[in-house]
Amino acid sequence: MAFFFVSCTERTSSGPDNREDERIYGWRWDDFKPVPDASRMYGGLRKLFHVNGWIVLRDDYYSSNEYTSPGYITITPRVFASKIGSTQWDTLTSSEWIRYIYGDSTGLYAGTQLSGKLLKYDFDRKSWVDLYALEFDSKGAFDVYGITTYRGKLMACIAGFADTANRRDDNIVLFMKMQTDTGWVDITYDYDSSKEYPFQFHKGVELNGKLYAISGARGVWQFDGSWKRLARIPYPDWATWVPANDTNDTAMDIVVHKGKLYAIGEKFSTHVLEYDESLDRWNPIDSVIATYDETIDPDDPMADPNRGHRTYHNTPFKRYALASDGKHLFVAGEDPSIPAVYMGDYGAPYGIEEKGWKFVKGNFCDNLKCMSTAATYDMEAIGDTLYLANWNGVLKFPLADLDSAIAKEESFPRVK
Repeated sequence: MAFFFVSCTERTSSGPDNREDERIYGWRWDDFKPVPDASRMYGGLRKLFHVNGWIVLRDDYYSSNEYTSPGYITITPRVFASKIGSTQWDTLTSSEWIRYIYGDSTGLYAGTQLSGKLLKYDFDRKSWVDLYALEFDSKGAFDVYGITTYRGKLMACIAGFADTANRRDDNIVLFMKMQTDTGWVDITYDYDSSKEYPFQFHKGVELNGKLYAISGARGVWQFDGSWKRLARIPYPDWATWVPANDTNDTAMDIVVHKGKLYAIGEKFSTHVLEYDESLDRWNPIDSVIATYDETIDPDDPMADPNRGHRTYHNTPFKRYALASDGKHLFVAGEDPSIPAVYMGDYGAPYGIEEKGWKFVKGNFCDNLKCMSTAATYDMEAIGDTLYLANWNGVLKFPLADLDSAIAKEESFPRVK
């Protein structure tokens, strides 16, 4: 694989040398812009991690590869890293097919496709080191779907097929592994794939000695030595297009903020939610106004039952990411791609505005020209700066500008 980098001369820089663009108020581009590869499908930057002074990015390349997924399109992401304050970005290549990336203060880790391996990146040697390899028959194939840390120990979610000649949901084999001082132990929960699609976590956060992990279809689970599924992420009443018998329980992101757990569900069909552990219940903390064209004849068989139905959020309509800097809770996504900050616990100078959110525009359109393809898929508060992994590149916002950026913004949606 070959990787190429170009700089965008119209964008401002985030280098360490105190250039003039550091004095620009509000949002500005970082020095990184990924370059699409004509042989692959490119879906923009998807993940951003802070790893001991490094910023690590994972993009969303897809390709059709006979080894990773015969006859199908599969994710084959690229990984990039830069020292915070540097303008140099390195491509972290591997001889393995990487599927998943995770990073925190303990290090940067990768999970592979087909081979069921966990890797750790050695920044000094600029290479990946094997940590764990799942043992399985040569007829099988296993992908790493999630990596996290719990009480300082690595945990991994690995799933696949014992025999790739028979790939069916009821044949999925799940492994959950945890690193200990004496080796890796199995922590897989008891499941029956013939009756349920097994829980496969893709992110975890730790709170009060417990791990909270999320999956793409099986909701939020708690681990403190054994696994327990939490209450289902609720669909609000206004999501009339969701079938009554729908069992999907998607969790897009999860974060700990001021000692509480927050999550977002399926894109635009759920609220931003705060978890009440005592009641095992998710409570919405964003506001939504739903409207409907009542002139539609419900008995007309040719009428679209959703015609005229609109929802107005005071958060992005499609939500992908949550972040906390310890003081502020942020949500970001698409339509618009500008993050919003939660007013409910913001405090002075605004007081408490229940379910209020304000978009952090802060010169966004002036500096970034409001790209039509923009979408924010991940973000991280690092020191005094909020970083975004945007479809088109890395954006950053000085948190010192936050109060002035939201001073004139509305806290609640208005129907026009």
